[in-house]
Amino acid sequence: MQRDSVLSRPRSFARSRRCTFVVLLAFVSGACAATSRSPDPARPRTNEPAYPIVLAASTERREQALAAWAAFTAARAQGPNATPVATTAAASVAPELQPVTATISALPTGGGTLMLPLVEPAGDGAEAAQEATRESLRRFLRDAAGVVGATLSELSLIEINDEGGTRRARYRQRPFAFPLRGGYGEIEIAFTPDRRIVTLSSTSIPDTERINRALNAPRTRLTAAEAVQQLAGRSVTYADADGRSQTVIAPAAGELAARELVVYPLRPATGGEGGAAALELRLAWEIAASGATPQLLIYLDAVTGDTIAAAPETVAK
Repeated sequence: MQRDSVLSRPRSFARSRRCTFVVLLAFVSGACAATSRSPDPARPRTNEPAYPIVLAASTERREQALAAWAAFTAARAQGPNATPVATTAAASVAPELQPVTATISALPTGGGTLMLPLVEPAGDGAEAAQEATRESLRRFLRDAAGVVGATLSELSLIEINDEGGTRRARYRQRPFAFPLRGGYGEIEIAFTPDRRIVTLSSTSIPDTERINRALNAPRTRLTAAEAVQQLAGRSVTYADADGRSQTVIAPAAGELAARELVVYPLRPATGGEGGAAALELRLAWEIAASGATPQLLIYLDAVTGDTIAAAPETVAK
């Protein structure tokens, strides 16, 4: 009996080794399968930078904006007698500021008159006069960088339109490799022929260096083709010309065209950390839906795959 017991030990040991080998083989096979699986762009990854990129409201940013306004208006504001004003209500009355970016939303009432710098035309004719106007606007925006939240190097003149007795200049901020959408990055200046500024507003994005680094950080993104395939057949909600909410079904992939990657700032429903006002800056594919009525521009998050916004193409940008 003792001999049989001794002889059976190698067989038991061999069976144990075979079981261990099978378990290890299954583990290795599972690991290989996991690593060979195609990445899911919509699935968050622990090894990727934080997303979306958050711009939170800041007391410091607001105080800096108000200080910039006081300094700017002290030098630029002019009274009815067209003489420079240094210590009037123009410098002390605060303008309306955007809730997160702290850029100017509207001029204050009772704060004196802001004037564009005087630039004499270099010659006769309409072109010389137009160039003098453009130079006057450039000088104004150069000095008002702290008020509008953008440097002159970030801005491009889009148009100057005549609107009865006033003219309206519209600029677009281009601080990133991808264009801004959602109504952000816009500066508008309305002024009269005698250079008085009637309205001034800005939705520029501040803190662009930090945001640019975050936008350029390596992270998995949907390709244009993947974005189109994910959007096809989805339910999409947008606001019509009267502001009413409308819902449509995105057309088939053949009627969708991914135009370009854009930066789309969104106001989260719950606010930022601690409930404070904030913007979430998202990388999104701007997709034209030619098969929809009306024709829509739909924005699909290039990282999460979510549909984040949509608007009729005539007003989307």
